[in-house]
Amino acid sequence: MSDAVYEMLWDCRYCGQDKLLGLTHRFCARCGAPQDPARRYFPPEHEKVAVHQHAYVGADVHCPACRQPMSRAARCCTNCGSPIDRGAEVAHAGAPPAAVAPPRPPAPPRKSKVGLIIGIVLAVLGSIVLLFIALIVVGALWTRQGSLEVTGHTWERSVAIERYENVPKDVWCDAVPAGARELSRRKEERNTRKVAAGETCENKKVDNRDGTYRETRECTTNYREESIDDWRCRIEVAEWRPRPPLVEKGTSPDDPPKWPTSPARTGTCIGCEREGKRTERYTVTFHDATAKKDADCVLAEDRWKTFKTGARYTGKVGVLTDRVDCDELTPR
Repeated sequence: MSDAVYEMLWDCRYCGQDKLLGLTHRFCARCGAPQDPARRYFPPEHEKVAVHQHAYVGADVHCPACRQPMSRAARCCTNCGSPIDRGAEVAHAGAPPAAVAPPRPPAPPRKSKVGLIIGIVLAVLGSIVLLFIALIVVGALWTRQGSLEVTGHTWERSVAIERYENVPKDVWCDAVPAGARELSRRKEERNTRKVAAGETCENKKVDNRDGTYRETRECTTNYREESIDDWRCRIEVAEWRPRPPLVEKGTSPDDPPKWPTSPARTGTCIGCEREGKRTERYTVTFHDATAKKDADCVLAEDRWKTFKTGARYTGKVGVLTDRVDCDELTPR
């Protein structure tokens, strides 16, 4: 079924005659002024005038000479007789007329006192942030010569441990891993899907830009969410799980560092354990005579052993951080 076609309306700006027909009245029936396509508008429902057997040939075009809108099928302007083969299309209803010059851009608004205050506040905040960053950089780079004495040592070695044990889990029943034991199951929403639930339709008016418009009905499908249920399983499955690490500690190079004893039960039985990552840490503690504070250096084991209790060193110390540069220590 084809869309119904009706005449647009327009009002004469010269004599005030209103509700002239867009296709029938190319000129004002009262004063003879030419139709202005920019003044076309859709009529209310009770004033619609149908166009019977309307042959649509395209949007009207402006006469290049007098700007009078003419049918796209016309070769010469009926207002001034000029050829219209190079005429531009008229605008649709509600669009600005093509002959109207674009409006001048508005003058830039004057800054208000509020805007000025906001600008000052932002500038101050930016300055504070930059000052804070500068202090951090200075604190990291500003050092002094420190007088340091070795006061202690610590070492620590640890081994991560994993235990093979049964772990309860909730999984979808179609994803139960091999070897798992099912304890129970229940229905749960797993997903949703959209289901069509009627339509919402409305009539729309479309400007043909030849003095007529057509009414077309557009419909949009409505959808609702529908739950998709599935089986959810409570299972028990054997897995390697982390346990507290094994740790050995000492406080002297004379107490040789050693690794913790390995687990007694190894293998893949329930309750069996296995070793994971090994870590070690060797720390020397210094007393900073200038700051009257203690500071630590974490070192490699071979170097850690060379520092003797009571030995004295000079080195760089952060003025703001009191942090010792552990790579720049010189015996005194």
